[in-house]
Amino acid sequence: ENAGCIFYFENSVNSKGLEALFAHEIAHQWFGDNATETDWPHLWLSEGFATYMTDVFFENKYGKDTLKSMLQTQREEVLSFYKKYKTPVIDTTSKNNLMHLLNANSYQKGAWVLHMLRNKLGDSIFWKSIRLYYKTYAGSNASTKDLQKIFEQAAHQNLATFFHQWLYIPGQPELKIQWSYHSKVKKVFVHIEQMQQDLFDFSLQISLVNGNKKLMKTISIKNKITEISLPLSFIPNEIKIDPGVNLLFDLIALEKTIH
Repeated sequence: ENAGCIFYFENSVNSKGLEALFAHEIAHQWFGDNATETDWPHLWLSEGFATYMTDVFFENKYGKDTLKSMLQTQREEVLSFYKKYKTPVIDTTSKNNLMHLLNANSYQKGAWVLHMLRNKLGDSIFWKSIRLYYKTYAGSNASTKDLQKIFEQAAHQNLATFFHQWLYIPGQPELKIQWSYHSKVKKVFVHIEQMQQDLFDFSLQISLVNGNKKLMKTISIKNKITEISLPLSFIPNEIKIDPGVNLLFDLIALEKTIH
């Protein structure tokens, strides 16, 4: 994907994924080729960026549902990779096998990190940060810490926890969720447990549904166990976890208890 002339495999011409391939490689001319990572463990600054810019291109052209579908697929790829390789995105253990870094952590998880940053900060601050990052490091090199400083500068927030947990720690939240509706008090009770070793700090959106009736709630989670109760005027028959597709996580179990 060199900036002067991109080369494609000859069989790419008939590929169903040609549009995504074009978008990905063109994105590299900005992110990866012009603003380049300082070292191999920060490869996601190339591949994660190009993957998410492809997602954004499809969102812009085909709509939000297409973005959600792509992110769901990429989430499954991240989870599948993690079952085999318990490594973080910033992986310093592959110095003798750099090609191994061309994996779902660098591509799909890197894209997910950007998507979660966008959801956390909002579109305005996110794209302001992306433009500032490129303006600052175009024609030179940047590390993940450099990107973090840019985002913190634009957002006026301390993002140390966010960057550390999603990029320097292996894995993602593994959630066991139990919920029940108590008709006598007209409340829903939700029990959320993080099953992985390292606890994450994140927001989880849930949707309680019964036909056309729906209640959306965003829950802040940072402890091993989080329990909430919500007043609800209708009896829900379904709970949807992360309906907006904004969180990288593994749903280990979703259980409904009857009351």
